[in-house]
Amino acid sequence: MGPELALIATVVGTATSAVGAIKQGQAASKAAKFNAQVASNNAVSARATSVENANRERRNALRRQGTIRANMGSGAAWDMLEDQVMEDELRLLSIEHEGELQASNFETQSTLERSRGKTAQQEGMFSAAGALLKGGAKTTERYSALAPTSKLRIF
Repeated sequence: MGPELALIATVVGTATSAVGAIKQGQAASKAAKFNAQVASNNAVSARATSVENANRERRNALRRQGTIRANMGSGAAWDMLEDQVMEDELRLLSIEHEGELQASNFETQSTLERSRGKTAQQEGMFSAAGALLKGGAKTTERYSALAPTSKLRIF
């Protein structure tokens, strides 16, 4: 009964390999989906942080400009106020731009992770199919060698 057991072990091993490949693909897909959600959350957080930082800088800018106005007396002070307003606006735009760049990078990361998840799941299915084909060929080979001397029949 040794050759029959080897044949059965080949079938069971093939099925186990196929199921393992599918499970591995599913686990990798699940991890990638989680990473994609984290990246999406980070994008939302980056935008919110950018808005808060810009608001804080806006308040500071108004204080700086108010101080200049309070000390105004000459034409040079008006020039200084105008320069400060432009500098403050540039700083605000820079803060908002940096936040948007960071959010965009997180969104790109999220998209890549989702793609990795789909690819991992497909790779798991292809690996399973490969294991089944290889195992089927090995099973057929063993059965063919065993068939003339064995009572084991498939049909």
